[in-house]
Parts: sequence; C-alpha cells; structure tokens
Amino acid sequence: MMGLVYPTEPIEPHHARQIYATVMSLRYSSAMTKEARNRKLTAVLVVNEETDLIRETLTSVQPIVDEIVLLNLGEPAAIASVIDEFSVSVVPHQWQDSFGEARNAALAHVTGEWILWLDVGETIGEEDAARLREFVNTQVDIMTAYVLLVRAPQAPGTIGSEQIGQVRLHPNHPGIRYEGRVRESLVPALAECGMGIEAVPFLIQRNAIENDTNWKKQRAQRDAKLVELEIKETGPNARLMICMADAVQALNDQQNALMFFEQACRLAEHGSAEMLEAFYGILTALDSQADSLDLQIQTCMTALEIFPLDAQLLCAVGGYLQTKGHLELARRSFETAYKYGQINLESWHIDDIDEIAASCLAITTHASGKQEQAEEILVQALKDCPHSVRLRRQVIEMYVKHGRRQEAIAELERLPADYPKLEAMRSAVRGAALAAQQNWTSARPYLEAAYQQGSRETLCLRWYATTLVALEEQDAAREVLQAWKQREPSNTEPDDLAQALLRGPNYLKKTSVKAG
Repeated sequence: MMGLVYPTEPIEPHHARQIYATVMSLRYSSAMTKEARNRKLTAVLVVNEETDLIRETLTSVQPIVDEIVLLNLGEPAAIASVIDEFSVSVVPHQWQDSFGEARNAALAHVTGEWILWLDVGETIGEEDAARLREFVNTQVDIMTAYVLLVRAPQAPGTIGSEQIGQVRLHPNHPGIRYEGRVRESLVPALAECGMGIEAVPFLIQRNAIENDTNWKKQRAQRDAKLVELEIKETGPNARLMICMADAVQALNDQQNALMFFEQACRLAEHGSAEMLEAFYGILTALDSQADSLDLQIQTCMTALEIFPLDAQLLCAVGGYLQTKGHLELARRSFETAYKYGQINLESWHIDDIDEIAASCLAITTHASGKQEQAEEILVQALKDCPHSVRLRRQVIEMYVKHGRRQEAIAELERLPADYPKLEAMRSAVRGAALAAQQNWTSARPYLEAAYQQGSRETLCLRWYATTLVALEEQDAAREVLQAWKQREPSNTEPDDLAQALLRGPNYLKKTSVKAG
C-alpha cells in the first residue's frame, strides 16, 4: 500500500482518495489476525474558556470514547457548563508558554489504552467516528501511531480548503512525549520508542472560527511569542521559521513572512516536508509584491527540481505561466499535475488539488482552441471524481456556453440534493443557455429570477451581467458587476464587462463572452 506509511512517500491526489476510501475494507478483511476487544479510548483536549467550541468537539466524540480528559488552562468557572453536560476529567493547569508541556501534562492523567488528540472546535463526523471506534477495537497495533487527516475550512478568496496528516491516535506509552513550544510534535519521541507511523482514513474537521480575523490575529501573536522563546532555548530551525512566517503573514506582514519562509527553506533538510512547505509559503508571500510573476515562476522551477511531481507546485507554475500568456507551457504543467501529480500528507495541501488540476487543464486546452479535447478532459475527470461539485459545475458551464441546454440541465440534476439554492441554479442555467445564443430578451427573466432568489453563482453573475450589458440596462448591469467583483475580487471578467458598458451596445455582438 504505497503512501500509507508516514512520513509518507508522495502519492497521487486522485489515488489518495481511493487509498483512504478502501484501506479500511482491506484492514477489516484481515481482522481475524488481531485480537478484537473493546480497548479503552481517551479523548484529550487542551482548553481555555472556548465553551461553545469545546461543546462541539465533545458532542462529536462522546459516543465513541471511554474517557475525556480536559487540561484546563483557564478559569474553572469558564467551562463549568461543559463539565455539567459531559462526563469529563478536568485537570487544572498553569500555562507555561508551551503547548508541548501542556500536552505532556495532560498525558499524565490519561487512563485509557489509546489516546485520541483533538483541538478545541475540531469535530469528527458520525460515520468516521464509528469507523474509528471499530478500528481501535479491531485493528490497532501497539507499536504504531496513526495519522488522521485534519481539514481546515476554506478561507475566503481561496480556491479550496486545505488539509494535512497529523499524528492524532497513539497508544498510551510512557515514552511518548511532545517536543516544542509550538507546532509541537510526537514524531521524535515515536522514533525513539521504535514505533511506526501509519495513515488511516478518518477526517478531523476544524471549525470555521479558523477564518475569523480577530481569532487568527490572537493566535498569530501567541505563536510568534512562543517561537521567540523557543529560539532563545534551542536556536532557529525550519519548524520554528515556518511557524513565525505563518504568524507574521496572518498579521499581514508579507515582507517578513517572505524572509522567514526563505530562512526555513535554507534550514530545512533537503527534500523534506518542511522544505516543501517553505516553498509554498514563499509563493504565497510573493503574491503581495508587484511584478512578482517572474520570481514566482523561478521559485517554482527551483522547487520542482527537488519535488518534480508535486501537484501544487505544478498547478502554481501553470497558473503563473497562464497569466503570462504562455498557454501551451501552462497546459503542460496542468496536464502533468493531473496525470502524475503527487501530494505530501505531511504538508498542508489543497484537498481537491486533483480536481483543480483537471479544471485548469480543461480551461487552458479550451483557450488553446482545442474545444473537443477540453470537453473530453472534463468528462473523464468527472468520471474519476464523480462526486466533484467543482468539475460538474464546470461541465455545466461548458454546455451552457455552447448552447447545449438539455445536457447542462441533465448535469445540474446530478448535483447533490442539498446544493445551495438549487432551484435558482436551474433558472440561471436556462437563462444562461439562452444568453449564450445571444437571445438576450428571453434570457433576462430566467437570470433575473435566479439573481433575485439569491443565486451568486459565477454562471448566474456572468450571464446576467452580460445580458444586461447587451440590453443597455446600465444601472442594473453595474449593480450585478459590483456584486460579482465583491464575490470574486481577483476575477477580471467583471472589469471586462464594465468596459463593455463604455463601448456601446454592439460590443458584445462583435466579441465572444468568456466562460471561465
């Protein structure tokens, strides 16, 4: 099973999901080879007055754990209501400016055979929780610690949510201790104990508070302080430099973030996950600099010499090349990412990078004048990822652009039943298909209805704005364009259509409309 041992060999994104989906059935098929019994499982949290978030976490895991230990860094009264609701062991603890020290203090109060670490606000879905409990009862190895996927909510303005593999489940062994004041790790201690580390297919979901500006600022200030303290004790290393870079980046200090990421890259072991994460950080920090495209391309090429098939680097360089107008080079980068790209579970990575690679490959292929090939790419990618909402929406837009209304509607019906404002989306698709054929008058009522029903899908905004521009309804068009720009500030299409308002009613008749 390639890719399951952690630290992992990089694995292909579209294979990663298959591995994570099937590994449990393979494990269960050999369950008779291990003792099946109800092992005592303890959930451990370090808490500090975040009552509602603690409640969310405990609600998700209470049905599957035998013991809950809360190491409380705050006032006892602040979490009193949680204690009343749940059967928990509360350990008062004085904060020592070290998460590693706090976690080790909590370990001393655990009586379970196995330990599940969760941070405040993290949850495990009901199905994954049940399967995790069964895994502990039937398949755990006393000489192995287990990596779970931790997924952060998608931040505004980003192309997807991110995830990372972290050691969260391990046996209660006296030699297991955390190291580090911040970004603390069990890996060195596990190595000393001779323990293996293996990935298992259970997802921990972080709370949306991760994207709250004030919360991020407070965490960044705290982390920066802890990094400074640890550097005084041990000197700089790649882990600490990355943590400091993340902190100052959260505080909008991109110049210093770049400096710290560059230092991390120099200090990291060649080819390590920390070096890869440092390269990712350099690229994001450069986004804030004017005229940085050439430097970003150069950075990507340097990183690809070390990580030649990293899917995120390949997609990044493809995007930079596309912006520079090098469509064929961009297309080749996206194609390599889609067909051969790999991910490293030890680094934060976009969870659907395979879908993004396929999407970008189709876009650049279409822009290169290969429309049929672009359609084939999307259709095949949707077969590989049948539950991908991203790809299905793109297929819908492709059919709409070419006036294939019935096929677009058919794909629309395959969206999840809980897809937001699905009825408004149906109306938008009908109107967009008419607008794509420049039947503006007939298209307008459908698109207006979708917009009034709250649809802010790109498809609706694009074709409604285009229709209003074509019908010379300037004030209404400006309102929609403004809403579109607020939703997608980096998208240049609203700006292009705003220019069309100034060029007169015949402009859209002479040019083709972009369709993403």
